[in-house]
Amino acid sequence: MSHTLRTVFLLTLLACCLAGPSTQAAVLDLTGPDGASVAVNGRLRGYFPLEHPLDLGPGRYLVECSLPGHKDFSWTVVLDDESDWQRLHVRMTRYRKTTAVGSNILLAGLGQHYLDKPAKGWLFNIAEAGGLLTALVAEASRSNHRKDYLVLLEKYETGLNSEDLAYYRQKASETYQDMEDMEKLRDTGIMVAGGAIVLSMLDAWLLFPAVEVGPGPGVSARPDANLDYSGTDLGDHLTTIHAGIKLGF
Repeated sequence: MSHTLRTVFLLTLLACCLAGPSTQAAVLDLTGPDGASVAVNGRLRGYFPLEHPLDLGPGRYLVECSLPGHKDFSWTVVLDDESDWQRLHVRMTRYRKTTAVGSNILLAGLGQHYLDKPAKGWLFNIAEAGGLLTALVAEASRSNHRKDYLVLLEKYETGLNSEDLAYYRQKASETYQDMEDMEKLRDTGIMVAGGAIVLSMLDAWLLFPAVEVGPGPGVSARPDANLDYSGTDLGDHLTTIHAGIKLGF
């Protein structure tokens, strides 16, 4: 082997060693509405639009996206092998104010459940259901007390001696007071149920998350391609990046 050929061979061998073994990874190309956060298997990967597709190994991946004013998105993607390439376009459903407010007419709290606020939703559910149940029980008791009152009043009016008159008058007076108490309790229950409906509608209307999406002025919503994200959470490198989401109430 000549000196020239030996030199070329050594240089080629050295270049191969420095380059290392070629690697290939499965690719997941994600697109979606500007400003939405993107997490894969619970790890934040950035905000749409992403700088480039994600190089991942074969496996099952849970893609989760969130954007104020929209329903959270989640989808499972399976990458079969290193040569697999998949594209997923994320479509997020925007909340409708008319639905959030109007559904509370059917049952207080339905609008909060629709907006993914279950704690508030259950609170309003219980308030209306409790108020209506209280009103129903109180009305049944008031009706029974009224019947008893009418019977006692009739006996009082037909009494023959002073002792009977005094007894029936006392009992009629007590029964009438019980009837009034149940009537007040019924009205209170109705007010609580009605108040729950009104408050849930106002809550859905006033706290409805109206948004403007997109990158902020002069700020990229994409990860910095010069940073090494391997083995760390991407959020640690995004302290100066924001999604430019403006909330309006």
